[in-house]
Amino acid sequence: MKSPNVIYKNGIGNNFKSNMNLQIDPAKRIQMIAISAYFRAERRGFSPNLDLADWFESEQEVDRHLSAFS
Repeated sequence: MKSPNVIYKNGIGNNFKSNMNLQIDPAKRIQMIAISAYFRAERRGFSPNLDLADWFESEQEVDRHLSAFS
């Protein structure tokens, strides 16, 4: 038996993931990565020489989250 498609307040149903076509502006993606990298650096006390590691880890994290919606 197929379950009914429930519609929520935003008009998206149970199968919202398959209905979404997430388009994100590249500049917005960079901004999200920069914010994430900043908070990573803050958590470790802004130790020097780890800025690229923070950036790359943040880039992976943001892309992972974004890919969950595409």
